[in-house]
Amino acid sequence: MIAAVACVPQAPLLLPGVTGGPVPEVERLRAEARDAVRAVVEAGVDEIVVLGPAPATRTYPADAPSPAGRVAPAPGRRPEPGALPVSLAVGRSLLEPCPVPWLLQGVGRAEPARAVAELGEKIAARPGRTGLVVAADGSARRGVKAPGYVDPRAHEADRRIGDALARADTAALLGLDPGLCAELLIDGRAAWQAMAAACRDTAWTVRTWYDDDPFGVAYHVVTWLGPGDRA
Repeated sequence: MIAAVACVPQAPLLLPGVTGGPVPEVERLRAEARDAVRAVVEAGVDEIVVLGPAPATRTYPADAPSPAGRVAPAPGRRPEPGALPVSLAVGRSLLEPCPVPWLLQGVGRAEPARAVAELGEKIAARPGRTGLVVAADGSARRGVKAPGYVDPRAHEADRRIGDALARADTAALLGLDPGLCAELLIDGRAAWQAMAAACRDTAWTVRTWYDDDPFGVAYHVVTWLGPGDRA
């Protein structure tokens, strides 16, 4: 069963050392994300599954190299073969150190909603109390400095996603349109839908820790805690 969930951004800037020095917006985002992940770890879980967008749906080695060398090459930091998808690397960095076992599960970006829902149901069926850390972003088309420039539909789409996360509205997340999300560069669609399928039929206590777009990408930090746990 799923006992607790933390939704965090998959921003590459959250990877250790990528910014080269403290950036106030990044430090605030990292602190909120770490606190959200800590809430899941402290919810009495037996294991953590980190979910995030990836080229294909599969598990990744827990000790796979960070993609920091690809994201921000620098002297002494070069691309390594077999590096994790950014989402899973960010989730891992926010989780460490972790007192319980954890699994890195990639969710294929192009997977249809039904396929990712089936993945979520399999995760929910794992024995014991499972915590989810879901590293996923909203639209990257929210402004002229955004990675995907501007799409006037982006803010409304992100508002709906933010509302769904804030209400633990699994039906709304499962109903996200993969085509529209692809057009708006909403990279978290598949991961959120897997999460939603895993978390159906539970009365969640929700806390929104962060909801902003300091770099033109929608970032959400939200926790869902199950009955008996406190935000």
